[in-house]
Amino acid sequence: MNTYSCISKVLRSGIIVGSLLFAVSYTSVADAAQGCGHGWHRNGYGGCVLNHPGPNSTPAPYHPGCWRNAWGQLRCY
Repeated sequence: MNTYSCISKVLRSGIIVGSLLFAVSYTSVADAAQGCGHGWHRNGYGGCVLNHPGPNSTPAPYHPGCWRNAWGQLRCY
């Protein structure tokens, strides 16, 4: 077994993983508020509207700021 080839594989893998981590660290993080602030989001026309659970929704126990909509899906601010 060639020692040089084992070291080069480890070095190459380290460089690839390091490059991926570097690239991921510079990507943007999605902002759920979309620049409108906590409890608000942008509508289809670019205006800011209040997050509203909608009709037939109920508060979700053990999930502060969340509710279950009419179809039972968990939604949070």
